[in-house]
Amino acid sequence: MKIPVALELKLPGRVGVFHAAEQFADMEYLGQTIRFAAPVSVDVEYVFDGEGFSVKGTLRTALHVQCARCAKEFAEPFSVELDERFEKNVPEDSECYAFSGETLELDQMLSDAILLNMRPYSVCKPDCRGLCPICGCDLNTAQCSCAREAGEEPLPSPFAALKTLLNDDKEV
Repeated sequence: MKIPVALELKLPGRVGVFHAAEQFADMEYLGQTIRFAAPVSVDVEYVFDGEGFSVKGTLRTALHVQCARCAKEFAEPFSVELDERFEKNVPEDSECYAFSGETLELDQMLSDAILLNMRPYSVCKPDCRGLCPICGCDLNTAQCSCAREAGEEPLPSPFAALKTLLNDDKEV
């Protein structure tokens, strides 16, 4: 995505408004493929102060993610606030993005915002029960009987011994 800024370069202090939506290609990050379920939508305001541009706004999209509990794929809404700086002649170790000519190239800024603000894991719904650790059955759709068939009792709590220390009838 590119913002044309020729007018703002001639009129420092003028606030520009930009809106665009574009379908992003899949991105590779740390061995993972990040897939977009919706176009990336950007609404920003930008101002040239004589030295560079301040860009503020919102990025919205949806990502195809896999539930960390049941492994089902679902589309998760994604939104992040943007507040970045673009300058000419930026050194490599700078926290600003570079621009040249009469356009601001937003793609690197948007990719960085997505990668830095993604959740480390996602859950399809708050009460997702996940998969049975024995047979792999999806516990959201079926109830397996693995624990009953194996005759297993639940593991004792490591804090069960502490309960014997307290007598409910006595004051401590």
